Amino acid sequence: MTPLELQDELVCEMGRLLSGCTYRTPEGEYIPIHVFAQNIPVNETEDEDDPVPYLIVRLDSGEDDGTRESFNTVSIVVIVGIWDDALDAQGHRDVMNIIQKIYQRFHENPDLNRKAVYAGDFKWAIQNDTYYPYTFGACHIKFRIAAVRREDYFA
Repeated sequence: MTPLELQDELVCEMGRLLSGCTYRTPEGEYIPIHVFAQNIPVNETEDEDDPVPYLIVRLDSGEDDGTRESFNTVSIVVIVGIWDDALDAQGHRDVMNIIQKIYQRFHENPDLNRKAVYAGDFKWAIQNDTYYPYTFGACHIKFRIAAVRREDYFA
């Protein structure tokens, strides 16, 4: 598995994880969350809808120390964007519930479709500034995927 394949698997997994949930749009509808790889698609015109609610699965960094027992450890940042124009400004509750679902999913079962393993390193953050009616948060997750091994005479 490569980091890009991991990202694709996580996009699918996030869609499955949140499939029964709906969130508010700026138009007042409740829809399933959009899940994007790396970035929100660029609008071609100004008439296109706001992409919220959304979740972005972003490749952040990776490392492999090169030893025979090592893994390729890939850092992923999952960004959550929610729209909530209620006057009590509690959009952070939806964001935190999504982050909690991700945390719980991988702490209960670290296996990702027998292709990658959650490394147990989970960090999260929520916005400190007010961007009402938008609320943002993110979590940082590390996964281990198979590393490439040397195949030369000295391996």
